[in-house]
Amino acid sequence: MKITRKHVYSFIFLAIFSIIQFISLAAFAQPALADDSLFNNQIGVNEIGKVYGDQKTDIRVVIVKIIQVVLGFLSILFLVLTLFAGFRYMTAAGNEDQTKKAIAQIRDSVIGLIIVLSSWAITIYIIRYISRAVNNNVNLGI
Repeated sequence: MKITRKHVYSFIFLAIFSIIQFISLAAFAQPALADDSLFNNQIGVNEIGKVYGDQKTDIRVVIVKIIQVVLGFLSILFLVLTLFAGFRYMTAAGNEDQTKKAIAQIRDSVIGLIIVLSSWAITIYIIRYISRAVNNNVNLGI
């Protein structure tokens, strides 16, 4: 494949755009905070912390942190896959096979990103529902 000015300009534009995107994400990113009301409002948590040491080593906190790390890693992975597939699509130069592969990869990575975001939403919903049930603030219909 012959490299033309269009390819070079596309690559430069993509590189500059990616650098700007990375800098803006790194500069303005806020940590994703889990709903900690389940931990803070449960009866006897302070006593457990006094007996076993630091409260932050509670199993619920560890599980929430693991979920945050895994979902964050998967989100970054699918975002990188989407960017890579977009680059492959831009540099396909009209080749139908490469274009079809790139479109299929974009579709698959967007589906993966939707799955990760929906699992995040389900997790938040479950944490809040359990928190309300523990605090007796909601009628569970039982």
